[in-house]
Amino acid sequence: MSVTRSSRRYFDPRFEATIITVAPGEHEITAAKDEIVATVLGSCVSVCMRDATIGVGGLNHFLLPKNNGSADASAGERYGDTAMEVLINGLLKRGAKRGNFEAKVFGGARVLSGATMLAIGDGNIAFVEEFLKREGIPVVSKDVGGTRSRRIHYQPATGRAWVQHVQSARSEQDQEAAYMQRLKTQPVAGEIEIFS
Repeated sequence: MSVTRSSRRYFDPRFEATIITVAPGEHEITAAKDEIVATVLGSCVSVCMRDATIGVGGLNHFLLPKNNGSADASAGERYGDTAMEVLINGLLKRGAKRGNFEAKVFGGARVLSGATMLAIGDGNIAFVEEFLKREGIPVVSKDVGGTRSRRIHYQPATGRAWVQHVQSARSEQDQEAAYMQRLKTQPVAGEIEIFS
């Protein structure tokens, strides 16, 4: 099944590179020296992973840790367990070697109110740290938790990452809360739903 991707490309003179945006529930892989993958995170988590020897790498963006038995394969990369496997398999298909992987982990902020919502970021962080440990993939840096959203730019060819902490606007918090509620109540469609 083919999933319609929401990523978009644009040239950013600040980085002198093409920026590829990654929406929630998606990933992007590149080896081009003049390409940077980017996303914005609240309670979601992104793993930036690359083969440091050949410079191929990518970034994923997941919303919840585990699929917990949904038979719907189109639920896809919105769940960490699937998002991590898709990213790793994508890197391997591009010639990466598992023994050369390094990871950087970002996100998992407490940007939503309510006891259940507060636990989302913490659950995402715990999941990805345990996953990477179990898989033997070293985490070379991380910026997780807190109460502020993050804007991430990652250049897989060099492994360089830029993180900007941004104060979540009330509208962003409302959008993330509404999106999380839709995940719980709506059946998963063939395409990935994004919010902005």
